[in-house]
Amino acid sequence: MRIFSFLLLLALAIVGFCEASYAGKATHWDFIYHDGYKHDFDPYVGQQKLKQRFTKDMDSWKPADWIDNPGDEKIILRDFYAMGIIKEQYMNHDNIPVLLVGEAFANLATFDQKRVLEFVDYVFNITESEENGMFYVVYERDTSEPLGIFNKSGYINY
Repeated sequence: MRIFSFLLLLALAIVGFCEASYAGKATHWDFIYHDGYKHDFDPYVGQQKLKQRFTKDMDSWKPADWIDNPGDEKIILRDFYAMGIIKEQYMNHDNIPVLLVGEAFANLATFDQKRVLEFVDYVFNITESEENGMFYVVYERDTSEPLGIFNKSGYINY
C-alpha cells in the first residue's frame, strides 16, 4: 500500500511539473487551476447589450382587429358564450355591471383574458359611458368575491 501511495504521489508530481513547463511562466502548482490557455468570457457577440422588451410593448392589438365586417362583434360575443368564456352579464345591487366568466376564461392566459375583457368593453363601451366606468369580473365557481375589475386602466386582477 505504501508503494502504491508513493507511486501515485510521484506521478502527480511529474504531471504537475510537465503542466508547469507547458504553461510557460506557470509554477508547478498552476496545473490545478490553469490549463495554459487564455479563456475570455464574452457573453455578448460584438459587445452588444440586449434590452428587455415586454410583450405589451410589442403588441399593437386593438379590439377592432377582431372585427372584419359589421355585426362581427355579436358573432364573437355569441362564440364567447358558446365556448363558456362568458357565462352571464348583469347589474349587481349597487348598479355596477358584472361579467360572470366561466372555466374557459380561467384556462386562458392572462394576456388573452385581458383581450377578451377589452373586447367586451369595446362592444358595450362601459368604461367610456361614465366618468368612472368599470365592471366587475366574477368567476362562476366563486361568486362571493370578484376576480378583479376592468376600468379605463385595464384589467386589475385581485
